[in-house]
Amino acid sequence: MRGMPVEKVAVLLVHGIGEQKRFEHLEGETRKIVEAILADYGARRRDVTITLRTAAGDAYRGEQSSWVSGADAPLHALVELPAKIVDIAFHEVWWADVNEALTLGKQVRFWLWGLSLAGITTYNVPVLPGALAATRLPDQAGKLTCWHRARMAFVGILFGFSAFSIALVNLILKRLESSPLPLTNVMVNYLSAVKLYNQTKRAGGSPMDGPDEPPRVAVRRRMIRAMIDIATGDCDRWYILAHSLGSVVAWNGLMETGEALPNYLDEARWNAPAMAPLRGTTAAPFNVTAMMPNRPVWLGAQEIVDRNALFAKFRGILTYGAPLERFCALWATEIPINCNEDVFAADTEWINVYDPSDPVGTWLANFNPSPTVVPGPGKGVLKPRNFACRASPVLLLSHICYLSASRASSLRTVNDQQHLLVHQVAQWLVDGDSLAGRLDAAPKTARTFWMPFAANGGPSVRMRLRAYWRFLQAGIAAAILTVLTLLSLHYVVYPLIKLIWDWVARVLSS
Repeated sequence: MRGMPVEKVAVLLVHGIGEQKRFEHLEGETRKIVEAILADYGARRRDVTITLRTAAGDAYRGEQSSWVSGADAPLHALVELPAKIVDIAFHEVWWADVNEALTLGKQVRFWLWGLSLAGITTYNVPVLPGALAATRLPDQAGKLTCWHRARMAFVGILFGFSAFSIALVNLILKRLESSPLPLTNVMVNYLSAVKLYNQTKRAGGSPMDGPDEPPRVAVRRRMIRAMIDIATGDCDRWYILAHSLGSVVAWNGLMETGEALPNYLDEARWNAPAMAPLRGTTAAPFNVTAMMPNRPVWLGAQEIVDRNALFAKFRGILTYGAPLERFCALWATEIPINCNEDVFAADTEWINVYDPSDPVGTWLANFNPSPTVVPGPGKGVLKPRNFACRASPVLLLSHICYLSASRASSLRTVNDQQHLLVHQVAQWLVDGDSLAGRLDAAPKTARTFWMPFAANGGPSVRMRLRAYWRFLQAGIAAAILTVLTLLSLHYVVYPLIKLIWDWVARVLSS
């Protein structure tokens, strides 16, 4: 291009909970990143070229059905720098369709599950004990204090009350001849993705490429196949951007064992010529019965994916709004750490960004690499670097506005446009330098996007105050929902029960 060298960069985005349609998360997040690239590198508008690759149709029948679906990235951003052109290809791991269809049974199971979480003794029973030999659990795995249980009980009751509250609002809307709010259905569909990831079975059966497997295996299969497609492509470096529950999906992909990785692939991928550098064998056969997913018939007993080759060009993962610490306490066996930790390049980064007012995302303290691991020449380990920010002061917006540049949509009070996360990510992808270095150098004051830690490395006073503000908002929401629930019981639930009782009495008397 223009007689200049081209550096090819791949970015893999992983969405969290929700009802995202195919390419919806990809379009929403890349739109923010592309706008940041245009602002930072588009002094001459022609310096940035956006291309959308189209095809006859999408394999998942998404609304953006003209977007190309498969190993090829549907969206590219080409940035012309003085000495080179950077071609950024945006890929997506989409798994929202694995969620169960909304039924009355699903709603009942969801509410019972949420209300029972606080009282269950343990959630860390390994499904395949023999498969844990090559992995270890995060630090403090399964540690649940009374404070944690009280908070889970509060959240469960809060969402239980919300169902009654929405019933009252819908009754009022009906009296006003307006359409009812589908908030209960939306809430169940969104949050049930967390429940789905911990289920051993899926209502209606798991996808047909693993009909007897837990639904999380189907989600993980898409993550690993996307990683393989990128690693066997012609990119010079690649990254993962994972939001919310997507950070758990991404972590599972990064930590899967070399012995189990081939099990997620179809025969065509495994036998493709581009796969040759990643294929390997072990000196001795391993226990193929202690695996999930099951070993396909076309694989030999000693064939593996070489994780060193898989991650040779991998340069970093950004997790934002990540609930990994909550999984560590509740479902640690679902997020094990691969004991073969030093397969990454020495300059590979793990950046974890969270807002203290986010009810889901937290800083990461229990995913540090083992101190006994000594990386070889040019090798490194994934160690999370935590950075606190002010995504939004509003309880739920703080979880979804990490990459937002708009103060209006995020209700953000700080005006620190050039140092926002989305601009730092855009420059990270284009320049290929250290994101941690950029965030370390970013200003951290009372009026900036980034927040300072205390001198001892722990949360600062301002961070604690922001967390208290989150609890205060939750308390206000609980008070409002309690009042609405009481009104709903009086004006909706009690009349309905009385109506049914009177009908039954009339039937029996006749």
